[in-house]
Formats: sequence, structure tokens, C-alpha cells
Amino acid sequence: MIFGFFEIAQIVPLIVSSLFLIASIIIYNKSKLSITLLFIGTLGLGYFIANLDPFLILWDEQYHALVAKNLVINPLKPTLFPEPLLTFSYKNWTENHIWLHKQPLFLWQMALSIKLFGLNEIAVRIPSILMHAILPIFIYRIGFIVLNKRTAFFGALFFATAYFPLELVAGRYSTDHNDIAFLFYLIGSFWSWFEYKNSKKYYWLILTGLFSGGAVLNKWLMGLLIYIVWIVSKFIGDSKNRFFIKSYFPIIYTGILSLVVFIPWQIYTRINFPKESSYEASLNIKHFSEPIEGHYGNLWFYFTNGFNTLYGSGVIMPFVLLFGIVFMIYKIRNKEYKIGIITTIIVVYSVFTLAETKMIAFPLIITPFTYLGIGALLDSLLSITKKKVSIPIVTTILSILIPLSISYAALNLKRIQNYHTMRNPYDNHNRVRELIEMKFIDSLIEMKLDQDYVIFNSCITVNGNIPIMFYTNHTAYSFIPSVSQIREIKNVGKKVAVINLGNLPKYILYDKDIKILHLKKERMKFSFS
Repeated sequence: MIFGFFEIAQIVPLIVSSLFLIASIIIYNKSKLSITLLFIGTLGLGYFIANLDPFLILWDEQYHALVAKNLVINPLKPTLFPEPLLTFSYKNWTENHIWLHKQPLFLWQMALSIKLFGLNEIAVRIPSILMHAILPIFIYRIGFIVLNKRTAFFGALFFATAYFPLELVAGRYSTDHNDIAFLFYLIGSFWSWFEYKNSKKYYWLILTGLFSGGAVLNKWLMGLLIYIVWIVSKFIGDSKNRFFIKSYFPIIYTGILSLVVFIPWQIYTRINFPKESSYEASLNIKHFSEPIEGHYGNLWFYFTNGFNTLYGSGVIMPFVLLFGIVFMIYKIRNKEYKIGIITTIIVVYSVFTLAETKMIAFPLIITPFTYLGIGALLDSLLSITKKKVSIPIVTTILSILIPLSISYAALNLKRIQNYHTMRNPYDNHNRVRELIEMKFIDSLIEMKLDQDYVIFNSCITVNGNIPIMFYTNHTAYSFIPSVSQIREIKNVGKKVAVINLGNLPKYILYDKDIKILHLKKERMKFSFS
């Protein structure tokens, strides 16, 4: 059954959002209303998938959430362990104090959401739900400017229902909310650039600069991609002005605005956190020369593993998508638009293919153009069908059923059930342990333990100390403390609590000053049926 393993509270937003999406397909030719319905439907889909896991996802989401929580208190001091009581390495982003492993914009957004909506996993995901819902509007406008209304709508619809971006909203794939925010700001810069090229109104330049600067302030220098695209498309596509320096002034002004957005934070961190800032800067450079943290792959990584994860598996799928992109580019009449999209695809795949560090989501940048390519194919198919089939009701039904079927396939509900329910307990990223850990955290909150207690052996899940620190105000560590570490904690006026998972040494069990925390057996029972 499609809905067999979802709870009622999870099914309702899925059904409601599906109805909005179906309505948007039926009236796609009424631009404003159909896009409004598409936005609401996408918002509902985002909430649906964000509401499936009542815990923070390992790995990245829980670290991002904890840093965001700490930013609520001090927005200019990103920390993981807000109070580092034991020795740590500032080079290890999973255990350090000052946390500069990511640029801060998406973390500030999460911090604001936590401030407004409370300390819970939905609050962590709300910014991604919103940005994911706005992205189809950007895609629609890009498609409308470069081709036509129907292609634009289909491209926006297919992105809205695509499995992989929705999983980023849910926090399932690394680097989750960071990638959604980066995609939002980067595609925002492309959208405003296309709007500027279409209307020549200068306020679009301001938006382009702000969006591009925001993209850098999420995921570093690839956020400036629009300027590479802009320069190349102008030089090749505008032969009359390619050597006229004044014609490049809009690029220069907009680029300066982007610098104003992201440079202050780099200066601030270099002054206030010099060690951490220098190390992270060197680590960014190393992504091109070595596979950081074991994220490696061959030259075909993004055309095999990466492609299947982003778009779905199947022998024919890569060829359909490739043909769709080529067909879309062929259909575009404006030379600068055509060169801009080609440049984007070539730069993205060239840079990330040549870089030694490989991560699935890196080429996510071009997915809007990929889905517009599918939209262009479907638009042409429906146009041909209308010419060949003389019965209007048939063509009308096909114009609804075909995009609806593609959207349903793109959503991939079977995989969503595998990863977010008990449908397949051996293919759901160890969901049972995550739920056990959350029940323990709930009991810890109910216990109202003195905040001076430092909790050790928090390893129900890998690095389970991180969610404990997010949901409570306790400092927590995943390991069993040594005698000297216990002494360090006591010397700074803190108390020691240790979770008993059946592996505690005698020097802890016999120490009357240490509080032993037990997992209640009834909290560990979960059914797979």
C-alpha cells in the first residue's frame, strides 16, 4: 500500500498538497493562480516530508541544528560545544568549540526559525520548506523568459515534486539545509539575471548581487557562478559590445554588491577566530586536491552514482534527461540565454568532476535546467499530440495525466517510505535507534536533571551527544569518561552523569558522585509491522 506505513497526521498534508498540485496542472494556463497553487502544494509537500522524522538526522542536520541553536544566543559566535569542558581539536568539526565548517547564512535562518517556533526538528526544517517552495517560482520565471509558459510550468512542477531536493528539506542527505539554501540563493541570482536581461530594469541587478552574495555566504565561491555565466554569455552572445568596457559596468557594480554581502563575515572571522578561520579556508582549497573525509569517486561519479541519486535510476533516464537539456537549448532563440545555460552546465560538471572531493549534491545547481528540459520535451509532445488528435477532451486529459504521472514517479514515495517509516527496517538508516534515542531524550527532559550535569556515553546512535545537546541544555559526550576526565569535570564545578548501556567500568559504577542514567525497557520497544 502507498500510504500503509504513514501516520494519519503525515498522510493529510500529502493528500492536501497533492490536490493543490493537481489543481495547478489543470489550470496551468492561468499563470498567477496556477503558480500560487503550485507554491502552496510545494509548501505542503515540504512539510509532509519534514514531518516524517521526529528526530534530527545523522550526520549533518544534527550538527547544523546545534550550531543554529547556539546562534540564537549569540549570532556572531557560531559554536558546536558552547562550553568546551574537555580538550578538543579545533580542526574536528564534530567536536570543536568555534564552528566555521560552513558559511553562516543558512544557520542564521535556522536560528531565527528556532527562536520563533521553538526547539524542535520542524523549526530546524522550516527555512528549507519555505525556500524549496519558492524555488519553483524562480524556475517558472526562468522558463517563461527563455521559452514559454507551459515549459516553464512543467519544469517548475517537476522540480517541486522531485525526490532528492525534498530529501534535503527533510535533512536526509548531506549537506541537507545548507544545499537547499545554496540552491535557493544561487538560482535566485540566475532568476534575477534573466529578469534583468529580459527587462533591462536595474533593480534586478541589486537582487542579482544580493542573491549571489547570499549564495557565497552559504557555500563559498561557487555562489559567484552567475558572473562567469554573465561574462561568457555577453562576450560570445553580444558581439557588438564584447570589447566595449562600459557595457561590463553592470557586472562590476553587481559584483561589488555581492562582495559587500559576504566579505565582512570573512574579515570578522579572520580577526576573531584566526585559527579556525585559517584552517577552514585551507580545507576549502583541499577539496580540489584530495578527497576530504573519504568523499571520493572517479571521473564518472556524477554521471553514475550521483546521477541516479539526483534523478532516479534506470538505463534510459540519463538519455532522456540529456536529450531534454539539448532539446531545450535548441529551442531557445536568445543567444545570450542559450550560452548562459550551456556555460552553467559545463562549468558545474567540469569543476566538480575535476575536484577530488565528490559529494552527491554538488551538481544540484543545474537541476532546474534539467527539469525545464523535461518540460520542453513534454510541451512539444503535447503540441504534436494536439495536432494529430482531433478530439479536444483526449488532449486535455493527456495534458493533465502525463505531467501528473511524471510528478508521481519523480516523488518516489516507495523510497520515502523506506527511509522514513518502518516499511523496511533494514533500509531506513537505523530509524529504530533514532527513535529510542529520542525517547531517552524525552525522559531526560521529563527528569529535569540539574543543568550542571555533563552527560557521557551518549552513543545510542553515532555521536548521539549532539542531539542531546540540541534538545537539552546539558553538555554531552559520546564516550565513557576516564578517571582524569571525571576529575576535570568536577574541578570546574560540574557534575557527571553517564548513560548505562551495559558497558560501564567499575570506577564509574562505584563512584557515588556519578549519576547513572538507564534506558527504560518499555521505551525501547518498536514494532516493524
